[in-house]
Amino acid sequence: MILSEYQNLKTNEKIKYFIDTLSVTNKTPDFFVNWEKVVNNTRKYEVELNTLNYLIGKENIVEEATNLFTSQPNLLKAIPSLIACRDSKIDILFLKGKNMEIESLNFHNIDTNNIEKYVDFLKKSGLLDFLKKDAKRSLVDYVYGVETGLDTNARKNRSGTNMEKILTRILEDISEKFKFEHMEQATSDKILKEWNINVPVDKSKRRFDGVLFDKEKNKLYVFETNYYGGGGSKLKSVSGEFQTLNNLVNTSNDDVVFVWITDGQGWKSSKIPLEEAMENIENIFNLKMIEDDFLNDLLLR
Repeated sequence: MILSEYQNLKTNEKIKYFIDTLSVTNKTPDFFVNWEKVVNNTRKYEVELNTLNYLIGKENIVEEATNLFTSQPNLLKAIPSLIACRDSKIDILFLKGKNMEIESLNFHNIDTNNIEKYVDFLKKSGLLDFLKKDAKRSLVDYVYGVETGLDTNARKNRSGTNMEKILTRILEDISEKFKFEHMEQATSDKILKEWNINVPVDKSKRRFDGVLFDKEKNKLYVFETNYYGGGGSKLKSVSGEFQTLNNLVNTSNDDVVFVWITDGQGWKSSKIPLEEAMENIENIFNLKMIEDDFLNDLLLR
């Protein structure tokens, strides 16, 4: 199907085509692990971790740890990495019978007067036992594994970011092909300054995921993108938000076109907000439609 055929369909037919062509994933190969982040986070404390290798296998590890951290307290800065924690200041609840006591340990600004509290935490957390009995390899290698695991926890936040990366690749390809100008994360003020085009927005901090400018026609295309692997109220709220945004963009005295690129199996359980959006927003495409040149056809009008 081509764009003109699609746009001549009735709304219910458009929805069926849109739903039938939804992607099962937007996970590109670089989605799974951000290796640059893993390497940078590990190398940050590489010297400290190599020094902490000294504790591996030590029988009297509490005494050894106390002596080591007393003489080199900054080694404690590497501890959060060893316990898979991103925080440099950690609040810990200690149970003493029915009594509870909260201790705050700062692993960024080390309290050198309370090294024993740090060591006590390391003992009760099980880390010292691990170093004594089970750690067999370099702690740098161990932290690489920890950082990789922590990074996989960030995947749930990468789906939307990944759609932005996909959009950027699409727009970069189009801008090169058609000699358009391209901008990412563009605010209304940036657009006005760069191209003297006015884009009304729903909130002052609005940043469009991508923008294309056709200099010959003095025409601007603003893009928003997202991906929904599951349904929920978020789809309804985003649908309403983008309808409002689309209506505002259309009030511009300049030639501005709003395009929403969205995908994901979540739309299958949210057809009502999708129908409302399609009745109000002319240009809603999924990835399959982009692959089939719907966007190219729109830009060549």
